[in-house]
Amino acid sequence: MATMRALKAVTAVCLLSATAAYGDDPPTLSLPLTCEPHATCFIQSYVDLDSGPGVKDYACGSATYDQHSGVDFRLLSAEAANAGVPVVAAADGSVKGLRDGVRDVFLKESAKSEVKGRECGNGVVLDHGGGWETQYCHMKLGSIVVSKGQSVKRGMKLGEVGYSGAADFAHVHLSVRHDGKVIDPFLPASDDGSCQRDATGPGLWEPAAVTAFPYRNGEIIMTAFAGAPPDHNVLEKDHRAVAPLTSSSPAVLIFGRFVNLIKGDVVRLVASGPGGSIIDQVSPPLDRNKATFVSYAGKKRVDAPWPSGRYDGRVELIRDGAVIATSIASTEVP
Repeated sequence: MATMRALKAVTAVCLLSATAAYGDDPPTLSLPLTCEPHATCFIQSYVDLDSGPGVKDYACGSATYDQHSGVDFRLLSAEAANAGVPVVAAADGSVKGLRDGVRDVFLKESAKSEVKGRECGNGVVLDHGGGWETQYCHMKLGSIVVSKGQSVKRGMKLGEVGYSGAADFAHVHLSVRHDGKVIDPFLPASDDGSCQRDATGPGLWEPAAVTAFPYRNGEIIMTAFAGAPPDHNVLEKDHRAVAPLTSSSPAVLIFGRFVNLIKGDVVRLVASGPGGSIIDQVSPPLDRNKATFVSYAGKKRVDAPWPSGRYDGRVELIRDGAVIATSIASTEVP
């Protein structure tokens, strides 16, 4: 991981590279939403640099999908979006266009004809001059607070995160374009679709933005105890919709929610309680890549209630024999 000093040192190089490639000074971008990185918001998908049917993100990984044209900053659930999460201008500019009036509903629950031609849902396009523009998609119905032609400053609220248009989870999709061409803000000089393994430079981002969101191809976005198996679709609607662990729960479970797992990944789930170890389970290797995934393990209650006290759990994501992510959780049973 590059240090802040190293990130600052390469900022000028990356921006000059982008300028040389496109002929005009590109904007320097800050994060397009107000959230706590890796706690309340996460990067679900990067730009797909592969021109064919395959996928390739800027670091030569698979954290994207075919022809994806932006960066998806996701929330934990639709309920988290309903609470109000601001979408903000990533750089100074003016409002080139906007749309509101598209309802917030997951794509799988709506007719495709409903979003045809409006896949972006409710959104805003900002003009930054020199042919550069940014687009913000899937915003909450009725949340847009700017008007066409209005000048905006970096960090100014445009609206709120939603799940309108072609969205299967609550997020804001940020696209960057120059003269109509999609530009990957993490690797703006990639004219030919090339990627850069172990890339650490800020690209078009402020160094602080890259520090907040270093590249990850595989992440644990939530870990918790439960008294019954969690449901992935329910959690996408409301991450709080978890059966609490009580003394009378039919089971004690520890679970993890993941994004961007790849074939061969392994999950380890460990839990202990007042009586000692309860669970230490390693899953079989995944048989294919998974953009989102929920894994859980537990123990059924036989007769006696679960003992009162503290329960501690740990979830590990293991790739090629090494732990690449760890998340812990605890709960109290009265």
